Amino acid sequence: MNKKDLHVIAISGGKDSAALAIYLREKYPEREFMYLFFDTGEELEETYLYINDLESRLGIKVRREFPEKSFKELLLEHNDFLPSQTQRWCTRKMKVETFLKVMEEFEGYQVYNYVGIRADEDRIGLRPPMDNIITVKPFQEDGITLQDVKRILNDSGLGLPRYYEPVIDKEYDIEYYRSRSGCYFCFYMRQIEWVWLYEKHPDEFKKAMAFEKQGFSWIQDMPLSDLIKPENIDKIKKSYKKTEELRKNQPLKNGTVMQQMSNMSKHDQSLDDFEKDKFCSMCIL
Repeated sequence: MNKKDLHVIAISGGKDSAALAIYLREKYPEREFMYLFFDTGEELEETYLYINDLESRLGIKVRREFPEKSFKELLLEHNDFLPSQTQRWCTRKMKVETFLKVMEEFEGYQVYNYVGIRADEDRIGLRPPMDNIITVKPFQEDGITLQDVKRILNDSGLGLPRYYEPVIDKEYDIEYYRSRSGCYFCFYMRQIEWVWLYEKHPDEFKKAMAFEKQGFSWIQDMPLSDLIKPENIDKIKKSYKKTEELRKNQPLKNGTVMQQMSNMSKHDQSLDDFEKDKFCSMCIL
């Protein structure tokens, strides 16, 4: 007996998955897609607004799914050990397992899981354990890069998520913003992004700070209570300015690597290392 086809797009609340939804809607107008959003309960307000805008723009309905346990409950189970680049239990428990549970509803289907990994990225993404799930990467297959994603979003009228709107600090002559979707306390945030959260979403920053217990912190050797000290914010902004100037004037290659990295904190250096791996380093499926 032939299996029914199910075409799934996981919507993260970020630019790539939104662009993928638009791109596939235009490429396959006759195809019916299931749009899924895995809500951790710890998302930024801008994420919810962006998904609402996407629904209105495409005339679609995004199905919201929640994990069996909240982040607070999971953190308690992990003895207050916060997730990190090497211990990504939050992604596994709150995103991946929720996705697989939904897919159990479609055991008799051939599931095509479309992910927004671009052609200019070297990542693998989720390898589902179920035989009936096939991961499809249209952007990689069609050579879609970051610039193409921005064009797709602009042409559609949706644009980028609101958290990409930069904070303009005239005193330091810098602009900074959040660079990814996901929970407001994501351990992949660089130090300047934690400053962004502190300035733009102080209530969420306080909640993230409250999760730091028993010596566990989001940033190695710097609890958030220390990060917001004026002297540390000053240091972070000056370091960010210097690093951005080097990135602009000296491409990251050959002998410029160590010169650039020397201006970065150990935390940000470690993120650079981890984001060079081939596995999915963000909360997408």
